[in-house]
Amino acid sequence: MDNSKLLRALEKNKAERSQAADFELQSETKPVREKPRGADIITDLLPQEHRLTRQASLELMPNPDPMSKADMKKNKLVYSGMKNRAVLNAYRELRIKLIEKSTAGSANTNGGNIVVMLTSVDVSSNSILTPMNLAISFALDLNSSALLVDCNPYGSDLQRLVTAPLSVGVTDYLKDRSLGLDRIIYPSGIDRVAVIPAGNETGISVEQFSSQGMEHLIYELKNRYPDRFIVINTPPVLANSEARVLSKFCDQSVITVPYGRASMDAIEDAVEAIGAERVTGVVYQQ
Repeated sequence: MDNSKLLRALEKNKAERSQAADFELQSETKPVREKPRGADIITDLLPQEHRLTRQASLELMPNPDPMSKADMKKNKLVYSGMKNRAVLNAYRELRIKLIEKSTAGSANTNGGNIVVMLTSVDVSSNSILTPMNLAISFALDLNSSALLVDCNPYGSDLQRLVTAPLSVGVTDYLKDRSLGLDRIIYPSGIDRVAVIPAGNETGISVEQFSSQGMEHLIYELKNRYPDRFIVINTPPVLANSEARVLSKFCDQSVITVPYGRASMDAIEDAVEAIGAERVTGVVYQQ
């Protein structure tokens, strides 16, 4: 697919509302994200031992049932030393680009971590595998960790990619805030990678994902774990509204596209739905 066409798709939404010079100025002077209402109260209420340093956070990450490299290969997960270096390097390059953009845009204001949303252009590229592999790529750095937050209540098959049995998750937490973070975060079986499943409330409305409770959840995750890169998986952006409402809580957004099977119009529509200023780029999937 022509890179110039892709570039035009990414700029289309922004260009309609401002001149090119204004866009460059905003890119260089992106304002620091404000705390959600009441977020200072949440942080103040965290026990001192839960305001973790980078090293303490890493040391407290359990991995009671490690996944073997054979199982990771079977599940098409990336890992250090894998033979298919092209796939591993592709995810490493994506990780590097996301971190570089975060640093350049001053979005990275909390000790190193960022919140990245992944959404698909349509159901044919809607897979939890790419978000999981991106989370793993962040955790390949021995001084960092990652948290995959599944916000696809319609089913993403996360269970087959982890060793811990999953039960309550995001939607349960939004319905019952008494659950606490410790009840919804699970070890994945992969070093320095934790997951939060979508949960059991499949009928939860989009309003719940756009609620103050969801904003507080992401804010608390980001501020409690300074080493932890947060990857959010959502349903397809053109089929559902979740990606559009969740993108406002994230530092960056990436759209996955089935290689050779998505029209430029579909890509443009996906970018426009989220907002070009929030879209970092597009990942093509085989």
